[in-house]
Amino acid sequence: MNKDLRTFLKYLEQRRGDLFVRVKKEVSQRYEIPVIQEKLAKQGRYPVVFCEKVESSTMPIVSNLFGSYEMLGLGIGVEDKDVSKILQTYMIRESNRTPVKYVDPKDAPVREVIFTGERVDLSMLPIPHHCLKDSGRYITIGCMINKDPDNGIPNVGIYRHEVKGKKLLGAMLNPARDAAYIYRKYKDRSLPMEVAIFIGHHPSVIIGASSRGGLEHNEFESMGGIMGEPVEVVKGETVDLPIPAWAEIVIEGVVQPGNEGIDGPFAEYAGYYGGHKKVPLIDVTAITMRRDPIFHDLDPAHREHNWSGLLPKEAQIFRRLKEIVPSVNAVHLPASGTSVYHLYVRLKKEVEGQGKLAGLAAFAGLPDLKHVVVVDDDIDIYKDEEVLWAIATRVEADIDLSIIPYTLGAHLDPSSYGETRFNEGRMTSRVIIDATKPVTLPFAERIVPPQDVWEKIKLEEYLTD
Repeated sequence: MNKDLRTFLKYLEQRRGDLFVRVKKEVSQRYEIPVIQEKLAKQGRYPVVFCEKVESSTMPIVSNLFGSYEMLGLGIGVEDKDVSKILQTYMIRESNRTPVKYVDPKDAPVREVIFTGERVDLSMLPIPHHCLKDSGRYITIGCMINKDPDNGIPNVGIYRHEVKGKKLLGAMLNPARDAAYIYRKYKDRSLPMEVAIFIGHHPSVIIGASSRGGLEHNEFESMGGIMGEPVEVVKGETVDLPIPAWAEIVIEGVVQPGNEGIDGPFAEYAGYYGGHKKVPLIDVTAITMRRDPIFHDLDPAHREHNWSGLLPKEAQIFRRLKEIVPSVNAVHLPASGTSVYHLYVRLKKEVEGQGKLAGLAAFAGLPDLKHVVVVDDDIDIYKDEEVLWAIATRVEADIDLSIIPYTLGAHLDPSSYGETRFNEGRMTSRVIIDATKPVTLPFAERIVPPQDVWEKIKLEEYLTD
C-alpha cells in the first residue's frame, strides 16, 4: 500500500503531538475552521487541525497540513530541525522520477464507495464556506487531473473549485498554468475535457502535484520520487484518467467545450478578496471515496495556501539561479511575502555584480516575484530578522537598489496595474535589493560568539532551578 493521509496523521499525533490539534467540539462548515487556524496563528502556532465532528456531515475535516516550513519537511520525510536541508532533500527526491503502478480496483480504497448517475450529489461532501464574502463553497486543495490531447501525458495541479450545483463545479485555472493550456487545446478543437479531482492524500503526493515543468512533465512521477514509492493508481470510474488509489475522495467529470461560468469573489492568497473571473465548468459524472473518508481542506486566506506549493517553486528558482550564478547556495520564499512576492537569495559573493545578476535571474525563474533580496552566506535567510538586519547595515539605496517597472506579474496581485497605471492589470514593478558586502573593499566585521564556547554551552546545564 501507499503512504496516505491517514499514515501521516497517525505519525504526527503519535510522534509530533505539538504539531497536531484534535478538535472534539462540533464545528460549522461556515467560517469556523479558518477562524480556528487564524486564532492558533495569532499564538504563533501552525499545527494540523483535525475536526472530528462537522455539522451536517459524517466526515471529519483536516486542515493546515502545510502551515509551516517544518511541516513541509515532515511531509516529505525530513525530521531534521535544520530547515536548510528540506529544499535540498526535496530536489533530490523530486528528480528521482518514479512511474505509477496500476492496481486492481478492488484493492483501491478510494473505490470502496461509488456514486454515479442520479446518486451524484456534491452536498454529501463537507465543503466549507471559508470567508465572509466568498461567493460560495470551495474545494481549495483538490488536485485536478487532466490529460494533454497531443502527448497523452496526465497533468496534475491544484486549483480551486466552487460548488455551482448538485453536479456542477467551477475550475479556476490560472491562465499561466499547465491545466489552462491543456483546456484551451480542447476548447479550440471543440472537444470535451475529462478531469478528476482527488481530495486527501499523503503530503508528498500533494506537494508533488505542484512540481514544475512543461506539458511533457508528469507530476505523478514526481510524486513517486518525493514519496519514495510509485503512486498506486486505478483507471477512473467514468473517465480515462489515472486515479490515486489511496486518496480519500475523488470527483470525476467532464468540461464541455465553451461551458463556462463566473467564479468569485474569493479570499485570495495575498489576503484580499479577488473579483469575478470567467472559468470552465465541470459536469460531475462520479464521486468515489473510502468508506470513512477524511475531507482535506485548506484555508485560502491563511499562509498554508501559499506554502502548499512552496518547495516546487523554491526548487525551480534555485535550479535557475545556480545556472546563472553558481555561488548561490540557498533561496527562500518567506511567509512575509505571501511566499510569492518576496525572495531571499544567499550566495558566497566572489565578484562584484553577482548580487544584482542573481536578482535578475530570479525574476526570469519565477515571474510572480516582485522583490528579491540578495544576502551574503553569513545570513540565515529563514529568519526575516536576519535579512532585515542585512538590509539595514549593508544597503545604500542609491547603489544597491534597482527598480524595474512595467513587467508582467501575478494576475492576482491586488496592487498590479495596466499599461496606463490607471487601471487594473497584470503589470508590476520589480525591486532588487543587493544586501551583500563589497568583495574588494574593507567592510566592518560581524560580531559572532567563539565557536568552541558556543558548542560547549548547553543551556539545560546552566539554567536550573
